[in-house]
Amino acid sequence: MRKCCLSDSGLAAIGGGFTKLESLRLTSCCNVTDIGLISIAEKCQLLKSLDLQDICVADESLAAIAKYCTRLEDLNLKRCKSLTDTGFVQLVLGRGRTLKSLGLVFGKSLIDVSLEAVGFHCISLQILLIESAFINNKGLLSIVKGCSHLKSLKLLCLNIASGWKFLFIFGIIVSRLRSLCAIGKGCKRLKSLSLNICQILSDLGLDSIAVGCAELMCLEVLQGDGIGIGGLKSIAKACT
Repeated sequence: MRKCCLSDSGLAAIGGGFTKLESLRLTSCCNVTDIGLISIAEKCQLLKSLDLQDICVADESLAAIAKYCTRLEDLNLKRCKSLTDTGFVQLVLGRGRTLKSLGLVFGKSLIDVSLEAVGFHCISLQILLIESAFINNKGLLSIVKGCSHLKSLKLLCLNIASGWKFLFIFGIIVSRLRSLCAIGKGCKRLKSLSLNICQILSDLGLDSIAVGCAELMCLEVLQGDGIGIGGLKSIAKACT
């Protein structure tokens, strides 16, 4: 369901009538509140895929999802209104180990504790998309270290902090060589990586990715002015 007029009572009816439901998409259903989401979590405990993009998701809803949806593997929280670090951490603590795909967009800065929670608890994660106003290098390193099964990684950041040598990874600003080396060392199974708006991405950075991510099948690079033939040769040679 997308951009429909579904209300909490309608969602409760769906939960009551389809208790074995495994996949539910509620994208942009603006009339749905915590009442409806909690009802779905309680009644549809076999859910494996849940899309909550563009709706209001408060801490209480995330707590219910963590408690009842014990088989959840795919969760989309892109542009969810009312989403907080506290609620997100609570969700990850309860359900992180079953998640294989996670989409997360914060309208503000993600604090390190949220990303560290992903790195520590989401050990089965294969697909990760995170967008935030600012993502600290420490948080990214936690994810790279803990989520060793990642196959697709996309990160988007909007702000630029000062005092660092930065690299944009899908728009995210991170410490240049340290983060790329960490991705190369920690994400051995990575198959898809987006490196967009990479004005200062260098051949050495690509070499770190090539050496570590030998299974890479899809590499997206836009505006990579610092990349020369050497970096491309490293990718071509290692990622066969």
